[in-house]
Amino acid sequence: MSSAPDPALGFIEEMDRSPERPPNWEHVKALMARRPPAVGEAAPDFELATPDGKGRIRRSAFQAERPLVLNFGSFT
Repeated sequence: MSSAPDPALGFIEEMDRSPERPPNWEHVKALMARRPPAVGEAAPDFELATPDGKGRIRRSAFQAERPLVLNFGSFT
């Protein structure tokens, strides 16, 4: 069974050739090139702003207490 090529790698190559890149491109590129966690492996720790923008929340602060579901998508 062959796996499909990673679309992030194609995007990275295209952006590397582009004369106009975001100012933080090297950081973004490093994040995009990381290996995704395997099934059953813990997600990498990350920090997000609270909805009101007044605080920060870390994934690791919730993972130990109960299961955590990460949902990437749109409800609109």
